[in-house]
Amino acid sequence: MSLTNLHRIAVQLVARHPVLDTARSYSRWAHRNPAKVILPYEPDSEVNLKKEKIISLDPGKFNKLKENKKEKIAVTNSSQNDTSHKLTPEKSKEIKQKRDELMKKRKFYLSQAKVFDDNNEIMYEKLKDNDGWLSSLLVKLKSKKDKMRSGQILVEGWRLIVDGLEAKCPLKYIIFSNTEDLRHLRPFLPKTGVKLFKTSYKEMSMWSNVETPPGIFGIFETPTPQTVKILSKPLPMQIICDQVREPGNLGAILRVAVGSGCEKVLLTKGCVDVWDHKVVRSGAGTHFRLPIYTSLDWEDLPKQLPKHTSVVIADSNAKFDLDADLSDEGTAQGTLPILPYYGVDYASLGHVSLIIGGETEGISKDSYRLAATLNGLRVNIPLQRGVDSLNTGMAAAVIAFEIRKQFLQARQAKGKQSVQVT
Repeated sequence: MSLTNLHRIAVQLVARHPVLDTARSYSRWAHRNPAKVILPYEPDSEVNLKKEKIISLDPGKFNKLKENKKEKIAVTNSSQNDTSHKLTPEKSKEIKQKRDELMKKRKFYLSQAKVFDDNNEIMYEKLKDNDGWLSSLLVKLKSKKDKMRSGQILVEGWRLIVDGLEAKCPLKYIIFSNTEDLRHLRPFLPKTGVKLFKTSYKEMSMWSNVETPPGIFGIFETPTPQTVKILSKPLPMQIICDQVREPGNLGAILRVAVGSGCEKVLLTKGCVDVWDHKVVRSGAGTHFRLPIYTSLDWEDLPKQLPKHTSVVIADSNAKFDLDADLSDEGTAQGTLPILPYYGVDYASLGHVSLIIGGETEGISKDSYRLAATLNGLRVNIPLQRGVDSLNTGMAAAVIAFEIRKQFLQARQAKGKQSVQVT
């Protein structure tokens, strides 16, 4: 068969199969060797083609780079070995002695409850998970009886710890998981008397009373009415809590008492524990700034009242019949007048004891009896139709700040009169 016949057969095969035609075109394109490239938009100009830089992929260059790296590593290792060989036995002994002295000094400082070291850094001890000392301590602080016996309280979060430190309440322990939290406490920490312990966040989450634990606990000595330091001069008013059993409400009342300038707060038997963790959190640090008397009997309550005080009951039950309700109890006859809270001249009373009842239980008969014996009165907050009463903390705020306003206005008027006389 001649070459012309073979060429004809090949052309026919390519024509029948377009894939072969495409392959032939690609092979021709791949083996092209153009002399120059003429741009269609510059037909008459001379085109100068730039030569491309060819990257050499010679494996010898890569081998040289590897050898250079190995030489550098060998040099560093040799320098380290030289320095290690330079350490004489006397020098290593001296370094060990210095380290032991630092450890002894640190242990001594920690045993003396020192907070800062010689470099003014906060010192702390690290605890393992499931530490026996920590578990026994926190178990006691969860129990009301053990809490009273130990005379210590637990607060969570660096803000409450700062509130206690600002109120000069003695701080015993700080337990934390993140050293960043200590940055907030550093300006308020005393130099001695506080022991700090670091543990894992998982361990603290097991003991926390909050859904998202803050990761830091503070353990204070329980403030007493005698040890609490009041920052400013209070107004002649105090609050008596009657069967307030909701922790959030009691915490709100304590905040109202501090904000309005009350002298103290009296809690009768039947109220929630003032050191319950929910009360402490809702109180937002007011426990450290206010004298609080707890678990008082109604028979002993008059001893806590000033001689010339006026008892004012915050009563939403405006239709209460005092004669019908108290005559069987053998109390004094008479009726307690009821007025809107803004219709009373509190400044003329001299001293006010405001009674706040719980939301579910309301005002007890003992409160009415006390008010009747001391010529007290009832006040209410007029509301729109369809609303029976306000939240206990909200009602306390409305009435207490009205009393505060009238006392301050009377004080200002008195000051102006004295200035005019002089």
